[in-house]
Parts: sequence; structure tokens; C-alpha cells
Amino acid sequence: MAERSPFEREDETLRLYLDSTVLIAYTLTRLIEKERHADVVAMIEKINAREIVALTSFYALHEVLVFALRNAPSLNHGIWLGKDALLQILQTEIGVLPMVTREERILNARMFSAIKDSSDVAHAISAYLNGCQFLVSYDKHFEDLPPALEWKRPEDFTG
Repeated sequence: MAERSPFEREDETLRLYLDSTVLIAYTLTRLIEKERHADVVAMIEKINAREIVALTSFYALHEVLVFALRNAPSLNHGIWLGKDALLQILQTEIGVLPMVTREERILNARMFSAIKDSSDVAHAISAYLNGCQFLVSYDKHFEDLPPALEWKRPEDFTG
């Protein structure tokens, strides 16, 4: 019998996977990407109200931390910004998934081979294996997802 995800769908609530571009707009670039930040905040309000189920992964959280470290004026500042960003994310109702295993990646790689950025395949596999209908991202290359998973932007969930 296949191992079940602890976040397996039990009802028809919308299920989203949030990639790091969304989490970064929510936390680290909020002052320079004000429109994106507002859209993400509106979506997260629905997540926190449990109108929508949202998941992300340790891989996405790692990308948030790396973004902070690479864009801060110093290592200490990057560590502080990254830690603050992770705390902001973890204080929401967004569920955190483990990174996909090597086996899961191998078994599902073909389905997601059209994704141009190979580093994003893990996000798509994680979303798919955990019952998400949508992968929410600002990365346009996710438009090449297979029919089992649809790419959307945060503003698609704010109405």
C-alpha cells in the first residue's frame, strides 16, 4: 500500500502549493513589490481563515533563506532577515512538507519533464504527491505543468 501524505485531501477545499517566489513576495520583497505583496497577503488571509489549504516545502523555505543571504548587505543581516522571513511564514496556516525523496523524484520526473528550470521540478512533484490542484508561483515557466496540476498566481485567489 502506498504511503499517504499527512496532508492528503479529505474534502473539496482548494489545495495550493506555494513556491518560494510567493513566500519571498510575502516576506523579503514586500517593500519593493508592493502589489505582489498585497496580493499574497490577501491570499494568505484566506489561508489563515481556512478557506483554502496551502502547503509549501522545506525546499521552498530553504530558497527563502538563500534569497535573504544573497541579497542582504552582510552575512549577519542576511541571517537575521532570513530568520525573520521564515518566522513570518511559519506563523501562518501554511502547512510545511518535507523535501521530496530521491525515489519520488525519479518516479515522477518524466511527468514534469516539460518544466524548463530543473530546480523547480521538486516543487511540482511535491504539489502533485500531496494532492494540490494548483501550484502558485510568479515563475512563468510553471505554465508547462501537466494537466494534473495547474499554475496560478496569488491574485487568482484573492477575489
